[in-house]
Amino acid sequence: MKKIILPLLVLIITLSSCNKEEIDVFDEPFVHLNFNGLSTVNINSNRKDIVSYYIYLSSKPLEKDMLLDYSVIIGDGLQAGVDFNILTTEYPLIFPTGIYRRPIQIQWLDHVLDSEKDNTLTIKLDSNNLDIQVGLPGPDGNQSELVLKKINN
Repeated sequence: MKKIILPLLVLIITLSSCNKEEIDVFDEPFVHLNFNGLSTVNINSNRKDIVSYYIYLSSKPLEKDMLLDYSVIIGDGLQAGVDFNILTTEYPLIFPTGIYRRPIQIQWLDHVLDSEKDNTLTIKLDSNNLDIQVGLPGPDGNQSELVLKKINN
């Protein structure tokens, strides 16, 4: 009797799981900006280092290089050369065939902030020459930008 019950139980469980909703699979290429899965990152005002913020291309091998247009939007409370330096000067950012990760490097500088102002620096992915989706697949376009908010500590 035990020999019949176990296979029958496995069969029932297998058949009942076949009716579960399937997960949507996105098979289209996309490019996204990921920093630990966050959309906003706080940066201490006394920070003095260089940080790489990586842009990732998720795709099958491409036939030609992808040229990525991006923007760096600086709030009115931050100044280049005082609060930060953008070390990456390449524009557009080129993803040669076979390269799937490229950094935007920012050097953070020690400087006290005016907390009443917009102390953000936003890296925004705009478009590319191959019409590859910007941001994660889906309607929200998550990870198409990263807001770096400098805060007094």
